[in-house]
Amino acid sequence: MHRPLQDRLHMRCQVNRESALNRKVGLLSSSGLVIVGVTYAVVVAVGVAQAGLAEPIVDPVLAVMEGITVVASLFVVGLFVAVYGLADHERKPLGLIALSFAVIMAALTSAVHFVALTAGRQTGFTALEWPSTLYALELLAWDVFLGLTLLFAAAVFVGSGARAVARWSLAAAGALCLLGAIGPVIGDMAVQRIGILGYGVGLPIASLAVAQVFRREVDRADGSRDPTA
Repeated sequence: MHRPLQDRLHMRCQVNRESALNRKVGLLSSSGLVIVGVTYAVVVAVGVAQAGLAEPIVDPVLAVMEGITVVASLFVVGLFVAVYGLADHERKPLGLIALSFAVIMAALTSAVHFVALTAGRQTGFTALEWPSTLYALELLAWDVFLGLTLLFAAAVFVGSGARAVARWSLAAAGALCLLGAIGPVIGDMAVQRIGILGYGVGLPIASLAVAQVFRREVDRADGSRDPTA
C-alpha cells in the first residue's frame, strides 16, 4: 500500500542529489574558468615581457599557454553541462544546443593544441600562424562555436539579479566572439582581436557571473536543508 509513496520519496531524493551535484559542477567549472582566465593573462604577460611586443611568444611560455587552453576547454564543457542541468524545462533545448556547441569547441581546440604540442614541436611546424589550416580550426572553435555556445546559454538564464547579469555577460561575450570570426573570413586579423576580447576578457567575466548564480543555488539548497534556517 505504501510502495507508491516510497517510490516517490526515492525519486525525489535522487533528483535532489542530482541537482546538488549539478550545482557543484557548475560552481566548480565556472570558478575554474575564472582562475584559468587570470592564469592565462599572467602567463601571456610573462611571455610579452620576455619576447617584447614585436616578437611572438615562444616556448616554454607558449607551451604553457597551449596547455592552459586545453584545460580551459574542459572547464567550458563542465560549465555548460551544469547550465543545461540548471535550465528550466522549457529552456532545456537551448541549454542542450549550448552544450553541443561547447563539446564541438572543446574537441576542435584540444585537437589543434595536441597537434601543436606533439607533431608540431617535433617537425618544426608552426600551427598557430595565420594563414594556416590549424589556426583556422582554432578560430572556428573559439570565435564561432564558443560564441554560439555563449549566446544560447545566455537564453537559459531568465529573471533578474544575478541571473540577469549572467545572461547579459554571456550574450556580450558571445557576440564579441562571433564578431571576431569576421577577421579570418575577410583576411584581416586585426578584426579578429574583437574575438580575443570575447573569450579572453568576456568569458572570464561571464564565468564569474554564472558562478554567482550557482553559488546562490548552492547556498539556497544548503539553507533549505538546515532545520534552523
